[in-house]
Amino acid sequence: MTEKLEKSGCIFNKNNIRCVECDEDRSGGFDPSVGVELCHNKSFEKVIMEDTIAHELIHAYDHCNFNVNWFNLEHHACSEIRAASLSGDCRFSRELARGNFGFIKHHQKCVKRRAIISIQSNPACKSKKEAKEAVNKVFDSCFNDTEPFDEIY
Repeated sequence: MTEKLEKSGCIFNKNNIRCVECDEDRSGGFDPSVGVELCHNKSFEKVIMEDTIAHELIHAYDHCNFNVNWFNLEHHACSEIRAASLSGDCRFSRELARGNFGFIKHHQKCVKRRAIISIQSNPACKSKKEAKEAVNKVFDSCFNDTEPFDEIY
């Protein structure tokens, strides 16, 4: 992912990844002024840490390449949809561990659910209904956008 960032003209290196203590129920985050934050007070399995880094690097890619306004709920929703879909966050084993199980369009359902949860934490979001509306409005185009990858892995 860092190679994809560099190829698109975004400078991103180990100085843009830092460990922080998190009060919230999250494993990481993206701050445009700093980069990727990993929550050191969470117990990580290697695969979860890798997925978290990938998820946050997709936000970094979007921020650098698409001029994302993080307080615009549709912009934020699009990046969350892409990150949940492309990072491994919604792979079958992760969903099973969360107690979510399904076969028909389960990946899409997971991506929507995870994006809505993230949008609800945006200070500009007033309600879960508003988060759902933002995610639903941009879902199809953002879910189908796999850039910088050729497909969902």
